Amino acid sequence: MPAYPRDLRALAPALAGACRGIFAGGGRGAAGPALSVADQALVSACNFATTIVLAHALGLEAFGLFSTAWIAVLLTVSLQLGLVVCPMISIGPGLPGEARHAYYAIVLVHEAAFLALAGSAVAIGLALAFGDRTLALAAGTACAAHLAQDFCRRYLFARGRPPVVLGIDALNQGVKLAALILLSRSAMLTPARALEVIAASAALSCLCAIPFRGALAWRAGAFGAASRRQWQSGRWLVLTGLMQWLSGYGGLLIAGALLGVTLIGVLRAAQSILGVLNLIRDALENIVPPIAGRALAQRGLDGLLPVIGVTAAIGFAGGLGFTALLALTGKSLLAAAFGPGMAAYAWVVAWYSLLFPVSLVSFAQICAFRALERTGAVFAATAAAAALNLAFVYPAVRWFGIEGLLGVAIAAEVLVCLVLAGLLRRVLKARPSDTLGGLQAA
Repeated sequence: MPAYPRDLRALAPALAGACRGIFAGGGRGAAGPALSVADQALVSACNFATTIVLAHALGLEAFGLFSTAWIAVLLTVSLQLGLVVCPMISIGPGLPGEARHAYYAIVLVHEAAFLALAGSAVAIGLALAFGDRTLALAAGTACAAHLAQDFCRRYLFARGRPPVVLGIDALNQGVKLAALILLSRSAMLTPARALEVIAASAALSCLCAIPFRGALAWRAGAFGAASRRQWQSGRWLVLTGLMQWLSGYGGLLIAGALLGVTLIGVLRAAQSILGVLNLIRDALENIVPPIAGRALAQRGLDGLLPVIGVTAAIGFAGGLGFTALLALTGKSLLAAAFGPGMAAYAWVVAWYSLLFPVSLVSFAQICAFRALERTGAVFAATAAAAALNLAFVYPAVRWFGIEGLLGVAIAAEVLVCLVLAGLLRRVLKARPSDTLGGLQAA
């Protein structure tokens, strides 16, 4: 069992090796991480601009309706990450040659089935909730297309093609933003039409990604074994995604029910300001899990631990720096982006930003559990946070309003980090054969 270094001199070689692994593992040389960060910067900037266009063109009430429909789509994104994407990007890069090609072919079958189920579920659910079939159909179509586009970009990152990801994301975001601006200027933009634009641009991006899918090899005999391994890792991650959605959006829906649907639009606008912080996590999501999987497969815990340590350090430092910046500039950003009336909610930006340094440390620990294929620990941590959130969010919102909602969200994120830290410490105290045995059995 490798022990943690006792001083900085012992830690330096491990960190140096991890840094070399990070900047050599995401693509050709440093190009992989650099392109990943550039891609996430592009996506975050365009999503922020899209939110501004929608908020101005729709008005707060219609924008709140759009945001409520989009929350349903985000639930399916969380489920896809847990069930399909996260196991894929941790398992796939560590497989050799033909086994890797066969595995990715099987994952594509899983993804196709998930798209059909998720799109149908969102359309039916929103039709029952709002009684608006046009909105429901548009949301279901947008859900399937958005999921497919998100899968394509993460699949291509796992297969070492970050330049292609940058290209298809630029196409998706550019077409979407241009169409929304044109519709808003002609006063033709509605929540349903906005969802249709999202669906069309995402579908176009997916079509352009097909020629770069890489080598695939179908092995019917491998389907059962690969599916079981995928499920063994994904069964906890999909439940984790559900718990994360409940923690992140269950409280938001409760607050909207108590304080009005317009509040959802306000909070959505505030969250869009924080998109730059999501850039850090999303970029690390594309880089770290494949590297962690390879490091564990090649060098065991001696290779995994430095990768996780460097990720936690970078995430915490970057998140804390951006938190300080947004705390100082949130008021002016909200006023410039959404108008002077929104500046009154600048304190929401400052409160929300406190989540990110903690969540990035949690992310590093989650990467370790995903590489070890012990994702039950991740579910345990997020379930504890979801239980805290659901137990306290209603009274907190009722008594303290938005302040109560944000306070509960911050407490839940801190709980996730503490539970993960305790469970990871327990795993690392085990004998190496015990720790890696679960991985080999999976």
